[in-house]
Amino acid sequence: MDKNRLEAFSDGVMAIIITIMILELKQPSETKWESLWENWPIFISYALSFVFVGLYWSSHHHLLHMARKVNNRILWANMFGLFWLSFIPYSTSWMGENAFQSTTVTLYAIILTLCVISYMILVYQLRYLHGFDSDFSKAFKGNYKSYLTITLNLVAAIIATLGMPKIAFIILVMTSLLWFIPNHRFGSKDDTIIND
Repeated sequence: MDKNRLEAFSDGVMAIIITIMILELKQPSETKWESLWENWPIFISYALSFVFVGLYWSSHHHLLHMARKVNNRILWANMFGLFWLSFIPYSTSWMGENAFQSTTVTLYAIILTLCVISYMILVYQLRYLHGFDSDFSKAFKGNYKSYLTITLNLVAAIIATLGMPKIAFIILVMTSLLWFIPNHRFGSKDDTIIND
């Protein structure tokens, strides 16, 4: 199977997800600056979701760039990830339009958690295909950031459920910042695998 088709399809789906999110932003009925300020929850929700989709795309790009082959399991693991990712525009819109109400932030955090879990499944399936002793598998061994992200997302979901959705949202923002810490698994020049 051709991994380039898988990557191109995934890139297209993620581009559509971002497009749907921007189309969900409604223009204020008035032209005053105050009208924009009134919509700040929608803008903040969009910005965070854009970052999360971008981080997913970047991780997905590195993963498939390093992969040497794919099979049917990889295709379906990838589709599983795209399925959860496609819920981000829906949950983003609901959360932003309702100014971070508890249920909306809880759903958002759960969907982000399922996106991370599905990505970890994809990584595991690729490691299994390449062999756990391969350079590919060694480069993607240990998902400490992913486990921490799942934990923080679930903590945010619980906090939102307990009636503190804005604090939960701040946790989600902090979680996204975690992923901007450089990953030393990849070489800086040509993305060659570096064993930790």
